[in-house]
Amino acid sequence: MKLILVRHGRTIANVMQALDTAFPGQPLDENGREQAATIPGRLEDAGLLAGLSSLWVSPILRARQTMEPVERATGLRATILPGLREALAGDLEMATDERSVACYVDTTRAWMAGRLGARIPGSLEDGLDTIARFDGAVRAIAEHSAHEAPEGGQDERGGGAALLVSHGTVLRLWAALRAAPGSGADPLWVAEHPLRNTGIAVAEGDPDAGWCLLDWNDGAWRGGTGSA
Repeated sequence: MKLILVRHGRTIANVMQALDTAFPGQPLDENGREQAATIPGRLEDAGLLAGLSSLWVSPILRARQTMEPVERATGLRATILPGLREALAGDLEMATDERSVACYVDTTRAWMAGRLGARIPGSLEDGLDTIARFDGAVRAIAEHSAHEAPEGGQDERGGGAALLVSHGTVLRLWAALRAAPGSGADPLWVAEHPLRNTGIAVAEGDPDAGWCLLDWNDGAWRGGTGSA
């Protein structure tokens, strides 16, 4: 199946560089709403819109708002999956100071390099917990797509194309550990190149056979020929 990964649009917390991971989170700002409105057209230009069979979204407000233009364009309703939430900031929630942000960034970068035992102070999850819950969400999406994709909405590997809207750090974590190795991309390059707000990435495969990263951040890396 084809899995389309989209980061949410911009919020004031992004502008402030605040560690906003709790529920419900900040809403999209004006710029973020404008970014979200461009997603259907960009998907259509990339040949990804018509083949969508399901939509999935983090329960956090900014992700749900980002999904709204895609719902209107496709007529599909997104399913909320708690497993698509951001990597939790714990005691550092909404912090903006340099040391707190560095702690969050360094810990999550360690996860992306495979050192999953590290934990952010006060967080309920370490890296193993975080990737496991995102893996669980992806498996649920894949199982639904395999059984529910409408006729004509399946790709060459038999599963329907699914789109999810989630968050920058957890999307990088999943792509670095699960999709980059199967494509020849450098996981550490993915770790150091965040999706921009409403950036799009594409992976193909399934939870059992593995995933292959096809595109990262609207072509910043593509196939086996990009910068990674």
